[in-house]
Amino acid sequence: MDNIKLFEFSLNNPEPIIDAFYLKKGNLIISKDPKTPTDLMKKNFDLLESISAYNFAKNNKNRATTKKAIEKILEIVKNKSINYSEFVSFWPVVDISYSLFAKMNSVDQFKVIKKIVDKYIGLRHRLYSSYGYSPTTLQVGKDAKAHKESGNLGIYKVSKFLDKAGYKKANDETLKNFISQGDKKYIEADKKGRKLFKNLLDSYKIKFSWSNKKEQKMPDFLIKNKGKIFIVEHKHMKEGGGGQDKQINEVISFISYSENNHRIHYISFLDGIYFNLFANKKYLNKGKILNQITNIKQSLERNKQNFFVNTAGFKKLLKELN
Repeated sequence: MDNIKLFEFSLNNPEPIIDAFYLKKGNLIISKDPKTPTDLMKKNFDLLESISAYNFAKNNKNRATTKKAIEKILEIVKNKSINYSEFVSFWPVVDISYSLFAKMNSVDQFKVIKKIVDKYIGLRHRLYSSYGYSPTTLQVGKDAKAHKESGNLGIYKVSKFLDKAGYKKANDETLKNFISQGDKKYIEADKKGRKLFKNLLDSYKIKFSWSNKKEQKMPDFLIKNKGKIFIVEHKHMKEGGGGQDKQINEVISFISYSENNHRIHYISFLDGIYFNLFANKKYLNKGKILNQITNIKQSLERNKQNFFVNTAGFKKLLKELN
């Protein structure tokens, strides 16, 4: 298949604004009935009570009670999903992340929590108390971080396309069986199939130089179609800027590599509405988008066995392979 024509097909079949594969379940972490609070709601209530207790004890110079209150707060913030609370959501204001805190030893955690509580009381607790705390904040916090689930959904999406096209998931197969048994297989190279992927690189004498340039990063999939191997890097992008630009450039650079064996193919699969910018004439005269699309086309011209596709292009490629 002509890789330039497939890229043009992708451009002419844009990404949907809302992709059903990336819709989250929206599970509740608070109860539908305020009279029957969830365990998380109870924990957050205890957290707020402990902050108030600390404040009261500190104002009354009761060191024993302040220490006990901090110990209680420290115990509560180690609970699952408490990072959605008002208190933990405040931590970035004092330049502390929940993940960084989790790596600290117990002595440092105690010191840090005490400092954060002092700041939180002065900047937020009194204010929030005057408005009235609500458990809905927990749910809002969870919903606001729903985008972090998209990575696994992307793997799920590609897997579903491959399953539908008749490919067998083979993460747990031996190297010998993967090579000798069956014409249509795939592995999740950066997940459960990582070990097999590395063995396949050796077996097929694939250099995979892209990984060396990206701190030994693994691609998302390896697909076997008869005697051909397709190595796939997938990204779901809705907008550029900051870290997103780095990810976009990463997936673009993927197809600039090739192997001496022309039965080895690299596929960059970019879905999400960012892809649609490549077909928008508004962005094709100058700037970042023009540079990106120029790099894509040049890489495809130099590496005829590689492909750059969106959702429609990936489905068409699978259909052509069949």
